[in-house]
Amino acid sequence: MVKNKFSRREFLSNIAGNLAFFFLANTFLLKRLNAKTRPKIVIVGLGIGGATCLQYLNKISSLVDIIVVEKQNEYQTGPLSNLVIGNILKRKEICFKINKKKYEKVKFIYENVISIDVKSKSVRFSKDLKINYDFLILSPGISYKNDILQGYSVTDKKNVPHCWDGESNIIQFKERLTDLENNSKIIISSPDYPYRCPPAPYERASLIANYLRKLNKKVKILILDSKNSFTKQENYFREWKINYSDVIEWIPRRKGGKVTFYDQKKNLVKNSDGQIFRGDFVHIIPEQKAANIFYDSGLLNEGKDWCQINPISFELHHFRDIYAVGDSIDAWAMPKSAFSANSQAKVLAVNLINKILEKEYVDPVFLNTCYSFSKEDRAFSISAWYRLNVKKDKIISLGSSESNVNANNSDRKLEAKHAFGWYETMVNDLFI
Repeated sequence: MVKNKFSRREFLSNIAGNLAFFFLANTFLLKRLNAKTRPKIVIVGLGIGGATCLQYLNKISSLVDIIVVEKQNEYQTGPLSNLVIGNILKRKEICFKINKKKYEKVKFIYENVISIDVKSKSVRFSKDLKINYDFLILSPGISYKNDILQGYSVTDKKNVPHCWDGESNIIQFKERLTDLENNSKIIISSPDYPYRCPPAPYERASLIANYLRKLNKKVKILILDSKNSFTKQENYFREWKINYSDVIEWIPRRKGGKVTFYDQKKNLVKNSDGQIFRGDFVHIIPEQKAANIFYDSGLLNEGKDWCQINPISFELHHFRDIYAVGDSIDAWAMPKSAFSANSQAKVLAVNLINKILEKEYVDPVFLNTCYSFSKEDRAFSISAWYRLNVKKDKIISLGSSESNVNANNSDRKLEAKHAFGWYETMVNDLFI
């Protein structure tokens, strides 16, 4: 743990103050934009990153045209989704529709984007339907590698749903979990870095154990890991020792945790040494990459899994006026999380306005806080601060602060309240 001379509250206050000053200072310049040259901004994807961009760009919606393209009417958040699996929250409590009354001057299109035409600066929905843009913001989430694990297909509906996005069936996952018999064995295969929300597989294992214990079902949960360590590891080990010492077992890569083969019919997996593990519930978390729209539109650098961006503006390398934010980008030291996407999107929006006004970009700073639950009333977190390196071409960490491994019950309960409070504030700001 690296200690910092400034607190998380001070850091957030500085960000909020800088943003408030920015909009106040530029009010006069914004009013000078000619209505005949109104820039058209298209946002694809209304998750945390896209919704945050919309929230900030909406402040100048009387001076620019904003169009949002989203394929779903309802958004299911990744944050707190494990609490739905663990029967702590209902699915409806993590699902939201955008409050269009807040965005009266914004046009919403509910269609699936097929491709981006860079030359004509257009977003295409079908052969006959497209819209043009002056500036394009892409925040479509992630996609999955389908050729890494022999025998496993991301699209096979017979598999346990991976539940790593808002589209997979979280209710089916929970139903199959609930139907397990006493003394069942659960296998969770955790992917290698990078992937969305690094601590989520371990939180999921904890909340599954917590839920099935309430159903008076004894189970064994085996986490087969493609990594030799993971985020907040010591805090998880402490929580497992206290609550699930006879339930959860973690096997790192060096001890055979890397899964290379899956047999759906026989409910078994094999590791890189050929060792067989059988389970009654086999949950594969697939390895991940940038969303398909980047591949389909030729927007990725050859051989790359993630989008390369300018960390000041979030403009894609080699593609003018196209921006990306959220889990599909390579953000260097920053993890793929909702908090990161929210922090990055604020910088993108502010500097896009600066570009429109032909002003200098602000020098960005970023923050990420990640909360994890081990039970409904026990949580812990890690916070990290970021800025650009000297060359201004990379995001680097300024340090981090993690919850005390030996925290008492009161501390864990307080962090759980903080986690719910952060989530409520975020979704209220973006969707309510």
